[in-house]
Amino acid sequence: MPAYALPGTDVGPRRARILGLCAVLLVVALVIGWRLAPERRSADEIRVALITGHVGEGIEPGTDVRLDGVRIGSITGIDNAAPGRQRVDLGLRRSQLFGLTDALSVDYAPGNLFGISALQLHSNSGGTALGNGSTVDLTGRNAGRIQDATLSSLLRSTGLLTNDVLTPKLAELLRKTSQDLSAFTPLLQAIGTTARSFAETQQLPPSLLFDRYGSVLAGLPPMLSGAISVLYGDLTNAYLADPGRLARYGDFWTEVQNKLLPSATRTLGTAEQHFGGMMPVASMILDRLSSSVGTPERSAGQLSELLDRLDKAFHDSPTGPVLNVGVELNTPAGIAPGNVAGAVPGTDPGVDLSTVPGLAAPLAAMLGDRAGGGHP
Repeated sequence: MPAYALPGTDVGPRRARILGLCAVLLVVALVIGWRLAPERRSADEIRVALITGHVGEGIEPGTDVRLDGVRIGSITGIDNAAPGRQRVDLGLRRSQLFGLTDALSVDYAPGNLFGISALQLHSNSGGTALGNGSTVDLTGRNAGRIQDATLSSLLRSTGLLTNDVLTPKLAELLRKTSQDLSAFTPLLQAIGTTARSFAETQQLPPSLLFDRYGSVLAGLPPMLSGAISVLYGDLTNAYLADPGRLARYGDFWTEVQNKLLPSATRTLGTAEQHFGGMMPVASMILDRLSSSVGTPERSAGQLSELLDRLDKAFHDSPTGPVLNVGVELNTPAGIAPGNVAGAVPGTDPGVDLSTVPGLAAPLAAMLGDRAGGGHP
């Protein structure tokens, strides 16, 4: 049996050649018909070409095209338009463009959680509405309208970050920064303690406290202005314009720093050593004085009344303040009160001045010559 024959068939060499030639002709006819037959597209589909400087990883024919996250078509082909320029053909649904213009921007970005790339279109204001056969040039000055945010680009950026930024120098800088910040720990602890103490002892609303503390800032601008004036005065002072005087002025502060302040420090240290034990005594005396005043308001009123009475008891005279005193003497018969030297008629009859030594002796001498020594 021939090698090309099959059991139970009557195919001969001539018939086999005819069948093979027919099969080849059929295949060629199908290929020619496929290439020459008109392309069938939906009436709603348009073709748009993008001219870009590069194509993101994973962007290939069949990749989804999305407008603000919604799929509106796919990529139909990618070709080289020129050196460094690629042509990306898009098949888009006209009804889903919603006025998309050639001012659009493009992102190569992952289309799902698996990192499969997709071409994202974003609408911008201006431009001409896209139509069938439109071409959008995204090279040159328009290159900023295309961004590569594919997963491979992100991984490449992370690698560059690791190699160029996370270096031993950065680690050393972070270590020094940590050491420097540790010096501020006491300050932070003091701030925390102050805040906690304020929260525990607060009795007034914060609005009132802020108003009171804020009023202190009213004096800050004059203080700064005065400080600047003082500094400016030092720079423009005619006395200090002389280098010799300026040197003496500097020596003055040097002497204060090197001699006066150390001497004052030693003096205070010696005083603390010898008189430090007296501080409790002084504190005790002050406590006793403060406790002697039971009610400060009542004591203040009584002291004010006493001072007012003392003020009313004196009057001014050419020789100075004089006490207001009225005296009426009970003299023996035949002696007129007006004849007593220094006697001033008053409203208090029967005043006994014998108990006042400063007045009793002179009056006794005066009255003794006239009445034989009587009591005033």
